[in-house]
Amino acid sequence: MLKKLIYILFYFGLICNLWSETIYLGNAKINSIDLDIYDGPKSLLLNWIFPDTIQSKETKIFRKSGSDSEYELVANFLESKSENNKYLDDSCKNSVRYFYYVEIVDASGNIYKSDNLRPSFGALTKPPKVLLKSYNDLWELFVVVLNNSILKSNPEAKYEHIHAITNLLSKQGSNKNTWIDNFPTQYLNDAKSIIENQDANYFDNNFLDQFQKYEELHRNQFLLIPSEWDSELKSNFIFAKEKWFLLKDSFEDCKKIIGGLPPAFILAAEKGFDDKNKVKLLVVDLEMLSQKKVNLSYFGESIEVDFFHALASKPVFSINTPNDWDFVKLNIDDLEVDRIDFINKKKVMKTVAQEIVMTDKPHLTMSKENSEVWLNELYWNPITSNITVEVAGIYTGLNSYIISIDGEEIWSLDLNPSFDMQYIDSTFNLKLDSMIDNVLEFKVKGENNNYRSLEVVKLLKEESISNHRFPDGESWRKASKNSFGSKNIDKKTIMDSSLIPELFVLYQNYPNPFNSNTRISFDLLQDATLSLYVTDATGRIKTIFSDQEFYNSGKYSFDWNAEIFSTGVYFFTINAEIDGYASVVFSRKMIYLK
Repeated sequence: MLKKLIYILFYFGLICNLWSETIYLGNAKINSIDLDIYDGPKSLLLNWIFPDTIQSKETKIFRKSGSDSEYELVANFLESKSENNKYLDDSCKNSVRYFYYVEIVDASGNIYKSDNLRPSFGALTKPPKVLLKSYNDLWELFVVVLNNSILKSNPEAKYEHIHAITNLLSKQGSNKNTWIDNFPTQYLNDAKSIIENQDANYFDNNFLDQFQKYEELHRNQFLLIPSEWDSELKSNFIFAKEKWFLLKDSFEDCKKIIGGLPPAFILAAEKGFDDKNKVKLLVVDLEMLSQKKVNLSYFGESIEVDFFHALASKPVFSINTPNDWDFVKLNIDDLEVDRIDFINKKKVMKTVAQEIVMTDKPHLTMSKENSEVWLNELYWNPITSNITVEVAGIYTGLNSYIISIDGEEIWSLDLNPSFDMQYIDSTFNLKLDSMIDNVLEFKVKGENNNYRSLEVVKLLKEESISNHRFPDGESWRKASKNSFGSKNIDKKTIMDSSLIPELFVLYQNYPNPFNSNTRISFDLLQDATLSLYVTDATGRIKTIFSDQEFYNSGKYSFDWNAEIFSTGVYFFTINAEIDGYASVVFSRKMIYLK
C-alpha cells in the first residue's frame, strides 16, 4: 500500500511540474515566455511576452512543420534587436501546420524558453482570390481606403486629385500654407467640389467597418496583433478626421492667396550655369492666359512666351534668357506683373511671401524655411552705401544666426533667449564692388557648424530698397515709413496711443498648460473688425479662427485642439480695428504639454 502511495505521489508531482509556469531543464527555464501565433493568408506573426527582469541579449526562433519533424532555427536576433518581441514568418506553405518556440539568452548565459513540449502553432489561412498589394504601414492603407470612400461620393472626380488632397493629411500643419506648399495648383478647382461637398461625410460611422476585410489580409504585414490593430486604426481615424476639417476650414484662405497671384508667376531664376540665364515660370490660371500677350523683358529686350506649347502636362516650365540680363520682368498685356533679379552663380526661388531663397529644386511655397528669428525690415541706400537691417523673433537660444554680404559676415546676431518678441536693428556702411552682384544673406548655423542660407536679398546698384514684413514675420511689403527696433506698422494714420479706445479684454486660456484642448475667451467692448489666430514660438501662424471679419460687441469663446501640433509654447493673438484708428493687437502665451 505504501509502495502504491509513493508511485501516486511521484506521478502527481511529475504532472504538476509539467503544468507549472516554469520548468527547469539544465540551465534553461521553460514556460517563462508566453508565445502567441496569429494566422494570415501570406504569413504567420509570432508575438511573445517575457518578464521585465529578463535582460535579453539574444533571441532565437525555432520552428517545425508537423508534430513529427525536428525543430530548426529560423531566426536569430542579436542584442541590437533584443527589444523586438515580434517575428513575421513569411516562408510558410499552405496546408501545413507549424509549431514554434522562442528562446532568449540573457547576459549571464541563462536561457529562457516558451513551451516547446506543448508549442504554439499556426497555419496559413485561405489565400485571397486577388494578388495582395503591399503597404508600408496601416496609415498608408488607411489613406487608400479614404481615397476610395471619397471617390464613391464624388464619382466624377479623378483619383489623382483625391490622392493629392489626402496626401496633405500626412503633412505638417493644417493651414493655408499646407495647401500652397504641398498641393498642385492646377488641381485647386477640382478640389473645391470634393472639399465643399455638403452631401458627403467621409468619416461617418461606417468608415471603420470597411477595414474588417483588410485586417486578416494585412494585420500581420504591419506586425500588429489584434488589439494593436484596433488601437492604431482608431488613432488614425481620429487624427485624419480632425486634420481633414482643419484643412477644409483653411481651403478658402488658400484659394484667396492663389487668386491674388497673377495668372503666371516667376518661380525661380538661375545665372552663370552653362553660360545661360534660366527662368522658371509657374502657370496659376492657364485659361486666363489664353487670350493674353505674355513676354519676359529686360529694358528694351523681350522674349515672347507661348504657354500652350511649353506647358505640356506640367504647370512649371523653363525659359532661357540672354546671359547679360541682370533681372527679368514678366509682362501680361504690357503690364508688369512680376519680377526677379538674377544672382550670379546662384539658383534662387521666390516664395509667395516675396522672399528669395536658394534652392536646386524650386517649387511653389508660401514662405522660406521656418526659423525662430527672421529678417523683418530692410532699408538700402545705394548712393550712400548704407544699409539698415532689422531682425525679429522669439529667440529660444537653440540656433545661431549671422548676416553676410557677398559671403563675408557683417553681423553675428546677439540675442537673449526670451518668450517675448524681440526687434533688433543695426546700420552698416558697405564698401561694395560695383562690378559684381552684391548679395545680403541671412544664415543659420546647421550641421557641422556650417551656416545655411535662409534668405537672400540682392542689393541693386541703382535702386534703393525699403521693405518690411507686415504683419511681423509675414510677407514683404514696400515700407513708406520705417519702424526699426519696434513692431512694423501699416500705412494707416498712426494716432497717439492715448487716443486708441479700449476695444477688448483677452483672458488667459483655460486650462493652461493643457494637453489637447483649451478654451480662449475675450470680451469685445465695441463693434470691430477682428483677426484671431494662434502662432507658434517662431511667430508662424498655426490656426486662423477669423481673418478680418466683423464682430459685434459681446463675449466670445473659441476651443483650440492642438493634438496635431508638437508640444511647446504657442500664442493666441487678437487684432482689432475700428475706423479711424490703428489696429490694437494683444497676445497671450499658452503652453501645450502632451
